Amino acid sequence: VAPEKARTAVMFKRPSVLLEKAVADGRLGMMTLPGATTVEGGLPITYRGAIVGAIGISGLTSQQDGVVAKAGLAGLPEA
Repeated sequence: VAPEKARTAVMFKRPSVLLEKAVADGRLGMMTLPGATTVEGGLPITYRGAIVGAIGISGLTSQQDGVVAKAGLAGLPEA
């Protein structure tokens, strides 16, 4: 699931948690978007304003996955 969360963050240019929140708010159609993994744990990695990759974490609860992903992103050097 982790690679799919990272792929979602890149494809939709936003943290996967935003898609999860949209589903929780009743936008169930988000679950049918091709390539969308609508759970927390995927974060885009940006460099000089461009998305250059993503972090995907899975194995805990979605919320915990998000915390670990944020810690990983925070550990990257700033450019």
